Amino acid sequence: MVHERHRHEHDKGLLAEVRWLWKIRTFWQTDLNRAIVELATPEPGERGLDVGAGMGAATVLAAKRGAHVVAVEPGGTMRLVCRLRRLFQRARRRIIVEPGVAEDLPLSGDSTEVLWAGNAMHHWVDHEAAFAEFARVLSPGGRLVLVDEDYDDPEHPKHAEFAGHEAEMTPVDVAVIASTMRAVGLEATGSHQKLAGVPAKVIRAVKPG
Repeated sequence: MVHERHRHEHDKGLLAEVRWLWKIRTFWQTDLNRAIVELATPEPGERGLDVGAGMGAATVLAAKRGAHVVAVEPGGTMRLVCRLRRLFQRARRRIIVEPGVAEDLPLSGDSTEVLWAGNAMHHWVDHEAAFAEFARVLSPGGRLVLVDEDYDDPEHPKHAEFAGHEAEMTPVDVAVIASTMRAVGLEATGSHQKLAGVPAKVIRAVKPG
């Protein structure tokens, strides 16, 4: 499966899918999801895009705020959970769940006003391709917020458990990412900051227009 390239080695295969289902209560809604949506500030009527939406935690929050959200998720199990979750939302008509990856988004150009992703950057195989896609789908004046928890920071409560996990995936260097985004026409900045009480790598960008 194509999406397997976007996963940690320990997250591949049937047993990994079972482990994720076991963690539904943990990932169903988190303070980090809420913080990301607060940073992205999707407004009523805006067209939003949740890249690597997982179980749809941030998607649901944005839809409750009145945004129309496309949740793009490569993993079949996660996508199924997200679709089932959508059915029980009052805002379900404002949510669409689609298969896809950051490097090949199932949206037309200039179709998105606000884009976000949580703990997804290290999964993307080709950052240059992903950021070119973001520049393509964002409408002029559109904005994005990308956040990955910084497990390598000793202050992170799960540092001992997850430090070094990026070694098997794509490195997340905020300065490099911001520079790469600027190369595809986005006005981008990268920073290290605490978000929802944990160290995080944060990218913010706007498409000029």
